[in-house]
Amino acid sequence: MFRLLYEYQNIPEAYIQRSDSVKTKSIFRTSKTDKINQFLMLMKDPEIQPFFRNYIENIIATSDLRILKRLTAVETLLGLNDYSDFENEEREITIPEQLSILAERIDNVTEIVPTEPIPEPVIMLKSKTEIRAHLLVEHLRNDVIDRHGSKFISSKEIVHFLKNEVPIDYRVGDIQNIRKVKKDVFEKARKMYPDNVLLNKKTTGRKDVRLIFRP
Repeated sequence: MFRLLYEYQNIPEAYIQRSDSVKTKSIFRTSKTDKINQFLMLMKDPEIQPFFRNYIENIIATSDLRILKRLTAVETLLGLNDYSDFENEEREITIPEQLSILAERIDNVTEIVPTEPIPEPVIMLKSKTEIRAHLLVEHLRNDVIDRHGSKFISSKEIVHFLKNEVPIDYRVGDIQNIRKVKKDVFEKARKMYPDNVLLNKKTTGRKDVRLIFRP
């Protein structure tokens, strides 16, 4: 404000209203267009421009909108201002600095969290047929050697497995109908493990049914 008054006091005498020069009433009586033209003409005067510039700066500085304070806050948050004059003073971390710190933290994360395998659903085995089917599929999964690009077990091999390799309590006796037992075990295995086993007939020779394992 003091600066503004100082500039006003130093306006060239040619622009200060006097009784014997430009009359105030004559200025106000001119048209709007004439007033604007006179104002624009004064703005071009190099001696008037500093005063006008100071007048505008004073309006911005004293505005109720707090324009300068808002600009300062925005510059501070965006990191666009220069802190070289007050490096030792406390200040809020800027957005670019926050992004830089975050990027550094991400780069430092090198530990890979192991993914736990999804456990297979537990199948409740109730009958002998279900237990035999389960044992047959596990035998096919773990013990049968891959042949011609797939794991399978023939009808004859299944009969041998049911008679000799399963635990004694679940073995098929000589007096039982082995063909029916084998068929029941086939069907039960397919129902219990639909994603892992399928029934297939040989395309050559005897049309024996085979049980094929799919990982």
